[in-house]
Amino acid sequence: MDPHKWLYSPLEAGCTLVKNSKTLTEAFSFHPTYYNFDGEEEALTNFYEYGLQNSRGFRALKVWLGLRQVGSEGHIQMIREDIQLARRLYELINENPQLESFTNNLSITTFRYRPSDLDKDDRSEEYLNNLNQALLNRLQAGGEVFPSNAVLEGKFLLRVCIVNFRTTLRDIQALPGIVVREGKLIDEEMRRQVKKTSDTTAI
Repeated sequence: MDPHKWLYSPLEAGCTLVKNSKTLTEAFSFHPTYYNFDGEEEALTNFYEYGLQNSRGFRALKVWLGLRQVGSEGHIQMIREDIQLARRLYELINENPQLESFTNNLSITTFRYRPSDLDKDDRSEEYLNNLNQALLNRLQAGGEVFPSNAVLEGKFLLRVCIVNFRTTLRDIQALPGIVVREGKLIDEEMRRQVKKTSDTTAI
């Protein structure tokens, strides 16, 4: 699992959960002659026996601090809010005729910008893929929002994955308008380019 997602820890943080810790020591325990741990008054947990790394930093500290600060109930509440925000985004997308929703699962919502006057045919799918790829690049470079992407059945989609406790309803409400605004601009640019190419070919 990745604690930097739904345990809200800073990068980098990753861990493996096992039912029996012996599984790890049986795989990774290593005792060269220069490891001198004999004669210790009490048994210590040497984490070099539980993974590939022998020397390591205390990466678990940030995960531990987060759990100590908000506890399991705090994490439950933050995860619940993330899921609610993703669901609300899905609803807002469905209310906008220039946005097309696809999926909403847990804290992830996928959708794309689709100009309302675009005909539905095979060529329009290729155009929409190119349009939304260009839109994603512009959104990520713009500094207002930072969605990622997904490809579902050959369709290039914008993907919003909410795993930040600082994401608010106001952020979610602003997103559709920003996507439509930038999508219109790119659509106009692409259509002008298509028209210019067609005119040049005709000549």
